[in-house]
Amino acid sequence: MSRKAGKLFDNNFKFIIAKASSPAVVHLINGLFPRNYPPNTIVEVRKPRELIKENPESGNLGEIFTDMVVILSSDGKKDTYLIEAQIKDDSEMVLRVFNYSVQIALENKSISADGSRLLIDMPAPAVVYLETSNTKDFLTIEVKFPGDKSVTYNVPAFKVLEHKVSELEHMALLLPFYILRIRKELEKQGTDSEKRKELAKELSGYVAEICEVLQRSKENSYITDVDVAMLQERMSNMHSRLYGGYKEFREDNMTIEQMYNKSVLKKIDDAEARAEARAEAKAELKAEKRISQVAKAMKTAGEAIDKIMNYTGLSRRKIAAL
Repeated sequence: MSRKAGKLFDNNFKFIIAKASSPAVVHLINGLFPRNYPPNTIVEVRKPRELIKENPESGNLGEIFTDMVVILSSDGKKDTYLIEAQIKDDSEMVLRVFNYSVQIALENKSISADGSRLLIDMPAPAVVYLETSNTKDFLTIEVKFPGDKSVTYNVPAFKVLEHKVSELEHMALLLPFYILRIRKELEKQGTDSEKRKELAKELSGYVAEICEVLQRSKENSYITDVDVAMLQERMSNMHSRLYGGYKEFREDNMTIEQMYNKSVLKKIDDAEARAEARAEAKAELKAEKRISQVAKAMKTAGEAIDKIMNYTGLSRRKIAAL
């Protein structure tokens, strides 16, 4: 699999978690770990964090990004979860998760009441395998300490394609990735047009089932109308990128594009744009007020008008009016 293809899945996973409604994220957490948070739990989804690592072979520093950090607040308590999406098997995946978890935990380190201990609270991790995987159900690190002491660090692995589409109703945010079911078979060397037609028909069945399950998930309040439209749009995006180059799949791709409600997404995009514009206007007003206060203080201190203009960027007329 190319890095470009891996990036496609990674970006879509991050996009889905970041854009999803709070109930949808809560139900995903409940299914992955498992937990029993109520749908009205307060959800904070943090943007992926950039970490710096050293390449052991070249010694060069490089950038790595965590996937999604989700914080759920319920009954006065905050719980932190780290969700990593993965396509291919990687024996060092658990090391990366451990590293990310430590970095996240150190952000909120505290000191014990008597000052004798540093306390860190590790997030609960999980790796979501979006495609067929030979990884065991848990990724494990055994950390050994002096004195023959050791601690086992287990990370659960959730394999999307080991479940039926209907079994993912309460974890609907993972459903778009089910179209990966036929990807490896399609990319096998020697796959001819007749085989592609068979795979296109198989995929069409999965797509229809995914859309049915999305509707059931909405009816059961696991996700919202907007979630349905967003997930169908993401599925269309991946379908087009993965299978759009094959003529046998083009009709199916057009059908997917017609499924999702673009008007719903447009309303959300417009609302977000208006909210961003209001936030920017508010920030600009605050900055202008702060600059005016500085100019007024300089004017009161007897500073020259030209100096105030140069320092604050305000016009002579505005400074005179202060």
